[in-house]
Amino acid sequence: MTDSSAAPTSFAELRDDAGSATAQLWQRRARGVHATSYAAALIGDDVATLTDAVSITLAASSEAAALLDGMEFRVRTLPTTVHTSAERCVNSVRGPILWSETITARANALGNDDVFVCATTSRSFDTVENRVLVGALEAIARAGRALRGPTGQKVPADAVEQIASAAEEAAHWRRHPRLTDVSAGRLSGRDMSRLRGGHRLARMADVLAIRQRAAEPFVAEDVIGLSDRWTRRYHAFALHVLDVLSASIRLPSTFSFSDEGLWCGPVSWRHPKAPGGTPAGICYRGVPLLPPNDMLVGAPWSGSVPTDGVRIMGVEDIDRIGEQLGGRPIGGGARTSNGTQASSGPQASMSSSWSSWSGS
Repeated sequence: MTDSSAAPTSFAELRDDAGSATAQLWQRRARGVHATSYAAALIGDDVATLTDAVSITLAASSEAAALLDGMEFRVRTLPTTVHTSAERCVNSVRGPILWSETITARANALGNDDVFVCATTSRSFDTVENRVLVGALEAIARAGRALRGPTGQKVPADAVEQIASAAEEAAHWRRHPRLTDVSAGRLSGRDMSRLRGGHRLARMADVLAIRQRAAEPFVAEDVIGLSDRWTRRYHAFALHVLDVLSASIRLPSTFSFSDEGLWCGPVSWRHPKAPGGTPAGICYRGVPLLPPNDMLVGAPWSGSVPTDGVRIMGVEDIDRIGEQLGGRPIGGGARTSNGTQASSGPQASMSSSWSSWSGS
């Protein structure tokens, strides 16, 4: 817990800290919660819009450039597997004879001795490595369609050409004759073990980087850039409510995802613009805790904010809720979160796109 003298004493101060609040709520995502669904409930964008954002940022990434630059060599050296199948042959033998099947086939052919069932082999490109590659190419290629949607309108003109070119190149390689019969699909645990333990793992680094980027497409700065300023203010309010409640009742440190909303024990959050069965806004046991009316003035989704609940007119009102819940005073609205900004990491390069494209 931080020093109470540094805690915000008015909602104006909370508004100034809005970007940090959005980052902290994003970082409280529980392990295993789908990133796109969590972001949709947090900032109010629908899943389709966020999926388009993922495709666009993926096509603009350095990982996509590295994969596409090496595709010509990669296609020439694709791993293959050999499939063996039984083939019914008449007056010819095309492989090792399967005598048990041959005898059955001759019995059904009224004793025709010229019928043979042979084990024939064929080469196939349907391997675990190639399925992962196809999934990566499809993820990049989806940016072409995403650019034609509403999300594409946020992308500056100088970036559109680069992203469209990467998407078209990925679609071109996806249509390669060696990959046309390969389906991305979902990999089993056995497939992933085989992939990680294979001798080709080093060659798969660029492909796996795309897979990892698609699974964790956002860092905190991306979520801030995709949200509007009223949403960030609402996040600051919600975070302070959550911190005060945490001082009085034991709450989990992370948010789970259920019923299209985010849950932290008895506390829930769902952006008013996001569909779902979870009550809108920040709620305690289903009861909305409402911000001051002027906090969300001008928000295009303000009509979806609940009007029936406990109205919080100042930070001291939130503190009194904590005092009533815990039976002891909560000093000065002190926060329990560490107030740190989003951490930088290997995905931080993506943040420059949406943060700069979307503005404030």
